[in-house]
Amino acid sequence: MAQSSLVGSILERKPAGKPTSPSVPSSSTGKTGFPTVQHRSQSAFAQARRDAQKGGGERLRDVPVVQPSSSRISEPMQTQSARPIANPDDWRAQVEEENRRRVEAMSEEEREQERAEILEKFGPNVAEVLKRAREAREGKRRDGGNETQEVGPQPSPPSSPSRPRIGERTRSYTSILRPSSPPATSASSSRPPSRAERKIRFADLTAGDIHVYESAPPSPRRKALALPSPSDSDGPTASLGEWRGKNGKGSRQRPEAEADEAGAGQDVRVGELEEGTPEDIRRRFFPTAPAHDPSLEWMQSEAEAEPDPEAEPTVRFDLTGTPIPAQLSSKLPTHLGLHHHAEGSHAGYTLEDIFLLSRSTVPAQRASMIGLLAKIAHKLARTSTDSKKGIPELAGQELSLRKRMLATGVEAMAERGSVGARAVELLWECIVSWDEAVQLLDDVELRDLDLGTSASTSEGALSSLPLDYLLPQIANAFAIGELPQESLLQLLEVLHRLAQHSNSNATAIVSTKGLVANTFQRFLLTPIPPKEDSPLPVPFALTFLRTVALSSRENAAALVDPADSLLRFVISLPLASHFPRPLATVLLSASLRLYSALGSYGLYAHVATTAQEHFMQLNRFVVSPECQSQDLRCAWLQLLETWIVCAQDPHRTTPSHEILWSQVAGWGWAEDILGLRAMLSDPTQEAWARVWAATAAFLEGAKINGLRGGEEERATVLAAMKDAFSCGMEKRVVDNALQGARDALGKLSSGMRQAILPADVPVLQQLGRHADALAAAIRLFLSCIPFSTEPLSEPPFRLPFAELSSLCASISKHPLWTGLYTPESIAYAHVFCRPLSSLLACYLRLSRHIPGTPADLWMAQAFAILCRLFPGEEELAQRTAADICDTISADFLRSQGWSIPQELWEKGGVSIISPFLTQSLRPKPEIIVGSPCLNPRSISTAATQRLPPLSSLMPNDKREQPLPLTKDWLFCPLDHLLRSGESEVFKTLPDSWDASEVDVVRAALLLVRVSQEILNFRQLQGFMMSREEVAFGCMKVFMLEHGQQQSDSQEEVFRDSIVERFMADVLAPFSASASAKTLKTPPPSIHASDSIDVVAKRFLGSSVPFYQWYTDFVGLYDSISFAHPLFARLLLPPLSMRYPVDYRKYLWADFNHVMRTIRVPPEAVITGSVAEYLWPVETDAEVVGAYLRALVKGPLEGFVRLVAIHHVACRIWPDLGSDGEEKAKKLLQAVVDQGGHEVIKDIVLYRQSREGTILLPPTCFEQQGDWRTSRLEFAGRCSMELGDRLKNLLESR
Repeated sequence: MAQSSLVGSILERKPAGKPTSPSVPSSSTGKTGFPTVQHRSQSAFAQARRDAQKGGGERLRDVPVVQPSSSRISEPMQTQSARPIANPDDWRAQVEEENRRRVEAMSEEEREQERAEILEKFGPNVAEVLKRAREAREGKRRDGGNETQEVGPQPSPPSSPSRPRIGERTRSYTSILRPSSPPATSASSSRPPSRAERKIRFADLTAGDIHVYESAPPSPRRKALALPSPSDSDGPTASLGEWRGKNGKGSRQRPEAEADEAGAGQDVRVGELEEGTPEDIRRRFFPTAPAHDPSLEWMQSEAEAEPDPEAEPTVRFDLTGTPIPAQLSSKLPTHLGLHHHAEGSHAGYTLEDIFLLSRSTVPAQRASMIGLLAKIAHKLARTSTDSKKGIPELAGQELSLRKRMLATGVEAMAERGSVGARAVELLWECIVSWDEAVQLLDDVELRDLDLGTSASTSEGALSSLPLDYLLPQIANAFAIGELPQESLLQLLEVLHRLAQHSNSNATAIVSTKGLVANTFQRFLLTPIPPKEDSPLPVPFALTFLRTVALSSRENAAALVDPADSLLRFVISLPLASHFPRPLATVLLSASLRLYSALGSYGLYAHVATTAQEHFMQLNRFVVSPECQSQDLRCAWLQLLETWIVCAQDPHRTTPSHEILWSQVAGWGWAEDILGLRAMLSDPTQEAWARVWAATAAFLEGAKINGLRGGEEERATVLAAMKDAFSCGMEKRVVDNALQGARDALGKLSSGMRQAILPADVPVLQQLGRHADALAAAIRLFLSCIPFSTEPLSEPPFRLPFAELSSLCASISKHPLWTGLYTPESIAYAHVFCRPLSSLLACYLRLSRHIPGTPADLWMAQAFAILCRLFPGEEELAQRTAADICDTISADFLRSQGWSIPQELWEKGGVSIISPFLTQSLRPKPEIIVGSPCLNPRSISTAATQRLPPLSSLMPNDKREQPLPLTKDWLFCPLDHLLRSGESEVFKTLPDSWDASEVDVVRAALLLVRVSQEILNFRQLQGFMMSREEVAFGCMKVFMLEHGQQQSDSQEEVFRDSIVERFMADVLAPFSASASAKTLKTPPPSIHASDSIDVVAKRFLGSSVPFYQWYTDFVGLYDSISFAHPLFARLLLPPLSMRYPVDYRKYLWADFNHVMRTIRVPPEAVITGSVAEYLWPVETDAEVVGAYLRALVKGPLEGFVRLVAIHHVACRIWPDLGSDGEEKAKKLLQAVVDQGGHEVIKDIVLYRQSREGTILLPPTCFEQQGDWRTSRLEFAGRCSMELGDRLKNLLESR
C-alpha cells in the first residue's frame, strides 16, 4: 500500500496581479430583510463560470490563505477572507532579524539546548536543508524571479496525510471536515491557465529523512497499537505530533464520569486534539452535543471482541496460500494486502473470505482469490502424506474443501482473461496435482481415490463434477484457443485424469461433441513444417487418447477414424522429421502405443496393410544402429506382438480379416524380431521381455497356422536362442531378474507392515519389471512346446526351474496379498501386483511340463495360484478348474491312499461339477477385462483393458468379478443348487449330463476334501479354507432341504451316507479334538479369521442378514433333523461369545426345547478354542434365565450342559467373577429351589480355570481348594437355610 512522503514541497502560484484588500460583501438581502432565495437550478460549476464572467472574465490566481481549524470553529458564523501579504521579503527579513536578536541574547548553554532540540526534531541534516533553501531564495532574488521556493522538512498538506510515528495513527477525515471542492466564488477555485505552467517539484531527500517502521497500522480507521517510540537504532526520525489516543471507554458511563470528562474537555482547545478523532469531529461539527451522545456512537471504532480461548482457531492464509499463525495475524501491516476482507483487524483471509471473494464482480480480485485457492489446494492435497508440506489445521476436511474448490473452478472456467486461466489452474490443482503419483497409471480405474481417507460419504470429489457442463466447456476452450498454452495443457491433463477415474468418465469424454476432434486439432495436427508462432505437437495428448482407448471397446472404436491422422508421425521418421528429433521420437513411440491399445480389441489392424510401406521403413529404422531410443524399440515390439496375435485368428478381429497370417509371414516380422534381439547388448529387462513376448506370439500363431504345427518356425527360433539361454545374454537377463525379484521380495517383507503404503510402490514396480521378464521367458518356453500336457522328455532350452518354483512359492505366500485389502493400503496397489499374478499364471502352465512334477504338487499349486489371479485371467482359471476335475480320478485318489466309494465314479466322479466351476469363473460380458498376455479370445471378448478399482475386488457381496477367488470357491456347485432357478449353468449343461442333486453334493464335498488334504500336505495352509468357511459350506448342504416337500426323509441329501461321511471328514480338522490348543485360555483373537456372518455375506448378499439365515437353519433343524448329530454341531458356532447375544437368545430362549436334542460332546464342537464359548461371562439376564430353565427342565447333555452350568455358576460365585451379590443370591436361591440334585451339585461344585487349560467334565466338578469355604460363607450370607442345604456338598472331599 502506497505511503505518502514525510517531506513534500509547498508550491506557490504566481500572483496574477496586485492583491486586493478585503471589501465588505454586498448585501443580498431583499426587501423583507431576509436573504434572497437562490435556487440550485444550475450546478456549482455553472454558477462559478457565471460569477467569473461578472467579475471581469479573469480568474483570480491568488493562493488562498489556509485558516487554522480553530478559527473556523471559534468563529463559525464569520466570513473568512484571505489577507495577502504585500511583500513576502519584508516579513521574512523581519523574522530573521528577530531570530538573530533572540539568538544573540541566549547563553551558550541555551543555544546548545536549542540546537539539540532542533536536531532531535528535524534530524542531523536540517542545517544542510535550510542552507540550500536560503541559497536558492537568494539566487532567485538576485535573478529577480519569484518561483516557488523549496522549504525544508515540513508536514505534508492535510490532503496528503503524513506517515505517523510509532504508536500514532493519523485518521483521514478530509471528506468530513472540509468540502470536497471550494466554493465557486472563492479565490481558491482559480487554476493555472495552462497545464504547461504546472511543474512537479520533489523534495531533495536523503535516506536519513525517511524512517519506515517495522509495523504499519492495520487500517487508517482503526486504533493503532501502542508501540514504543523510535530508538537510536531506528535512525533519524521527524516528529509529526504527539499522539493522544482515543477515549476507549464505553458509551455508557457513570454520570459523574461524564460530567468530569465534559468539564475537563472544555479546557482542551480543538486545535490541540488529534485531527480525525471522534472528539475532534464532535467539537468541530456537533459542538452542542453531549460528550457521549448515543446518536454519535457511529463515530466510535468497533470494540475488539475478546477471543474465545475454547473456540476452534480460524485458519488464515496469506497470498501464497501459507497459513498465518494466529499470534501473528493481528500484528502484520496493511501494506501486505492481507486486510481486504470483512474482518479487517486480522491479517490474512479465511477460507470463507476466499470463497466469497472468488465470486467477486471485480475480475482482478476474483482472479487473485481463485489463484489463492489453487495454492491452498496444492498444500491441502499433501496434508495426509506430509504435514510439513500440507495444512495440518485442515486435516479431515480435505474432501469437502476439494468439492467446494472444484465447484468454484467449474463456475469460473468459462470467464475470459485471467479469471478463466486461474479457474483452470484451480481445477488442475484439485484434479491432477491432487493425486500426482497416479498420472502415468493407465491400466486401472482410480475411482477409489476419489473418496480419499473419507469413507463416510458415497460421493467423491470427482464424482461430484457436472461433466455435462464441464466437458463442453473444455471442448469450446480447445476450439477457440483463447486461453494461454499453459492453461490449455492443464485442461488436457484434467481430461486425462477424468478418463483415469472411471470408464464411464472416459465414455462421457468421447461422447461430448467435438471434444476428441478438438483435442486432435489443438495438440496434434499442428502445421508441418511448424511456423514460428505455432505450437509444437504435444505427446501427452497421445497418452490421453491411449487412456481413453484402454477404457472400453466402444471408446477405442470411436478413435479408429481419427487415428489415421497420426500417420503423419509414422511417415516422417525422427531423422527426417520437421520437429526436433527427441520430440519426433516421443510422438512416434506414443502413436505406436496407441495403435497397440486399439489392437488389443482387434481394432485398426488394417493399418499394417494400408500403410505397409511406411511401417516397413519404420521397421528398418528401428533395427538399425541409427535408432537410439529404447522406448521406441519397445513400443514397436509391443505393436508387432499385438498385430501377430490379431493375425492368429482373423475371425476374432473387428471387422474380421483385418490382418492375415500370410501377411505376417510375408512381411518377415519374425526375422526382424530376431534381428532386433541381436542388437540388444544391454541386459535391460523391458526390451528383452518385449522380444521374448513378440517371439512367443509368433510361435503360438505358427502352431495354429504353420505347417506341421510350426515346426520350421520353432527350429528357427531355437537355433537363435537355445544356446543363449544356457550361457549367453538371455541367461544373464533371467538370472538378473530372479535375483532382483528375490531382493525386492525381501525388502517388502522387511518393510511392509500389514498394508501396502506409498513407500512400497517403488519396490513393487521394480518387482513387477522382474516378473514381466520372467513371465515372458516362460511364455517363450511354452510356445516352443508342441500341443501336449505331458511332461517333456527334453526341454526346448534351459530355464532355472527350481529357482522359478521357489520364487513363485515365495510370491504366492507373501503377506502383500492379504495386505492388499486392508483399509490402510493405497487404493491402486493391485495394479502393481498384476505382473506377479501373470508370472504365477505362466508358471502354473509351465509346472505340468517340468519333468518330475507329481500330480498332487501341481494340484496344490493350482489351488494356491487360482486365489492370486486378477481379472483378465479367467480363461486360464477355467482351464485349470477343468484340469483339476479331470486329475481327481479313482487312480489318483488310490495313489494317495484314500478309499472312495465306487458308486461316486459310476456317475462321473468330480468331472460332473466342472460346468459349475467354469460357469462361476465366467464374468459378465460387459465387464470382461482383457488378458495381460494377449490371445485371440481376449481381443474378441474384452470389454476393457483396465483393472476395476480395488474396492470392486474385495471378497464381499458387492463384487461382480469372479477373480480373485476366495478360498471357499470350491463350494460354488452348492450355490448353483440353492439358486437353481436363477443359475445360468443349468441352461447350458450338455445333453449327456444327468447327475442328481446328491451326485453334485458328493462331488463338491470330495473336491473340498481333496483340496484341504493336498494343501495341508504341501505346507500351503494359508490357502486352506477357514473353520467358518467350511462350516457355512456344510450348512448349505442342509439348507438344500429348506422349502422342499419330501414325503420320505431318505430323500434328504444330508442323510446320504457318502455325503455324511465327506462332511464329517472336512469338519474333522476343525473339531475341538483335533488339537490340544483348543483347550487353552484365553481364546485366540476374534480377528484371526472372518466370522461366519462375514463369510455368509459373500453368498447371501447385503439384503439377507446371516441372522435370518440362522433362524431358518434352526427352524429346519427343529422340523426335520431328528437330532441329526452333524446338523446339531453346525448349530453351535454362532452361540460363542464372539457373536451377538441375539443368536443365543434365539436358540436358548425361543427354541429352548431344541437344546435337549443337541447332544454334542465337547470334543466334537466346531471351534478353535472352547474358551470362546465360556468367556466373557454372559451378562444378559434373559439368556442366563434360559440357561437355568434348560438345566432345570432337562435333561441337558454334552457341551451345551457345560456352557449352561458355566455361565450360571459364574453369575453366582464370587471366585468365578460374580460382581452383583444381590442378583447372585437370587440366582442361587432359584437354582436350589427349582433344580434337581444333579443340577444343584454341578453348579455348586463347578470350578474353571480362567487361564491355562479348560477343565472339562467331570474334572471341572471334582476340584478341591479354599474356594469351597468361601462359597459356603456366601451361601450362609444368603440365608441360614441355604447354607445348611449346601454344607454337605461343599464340605465333602
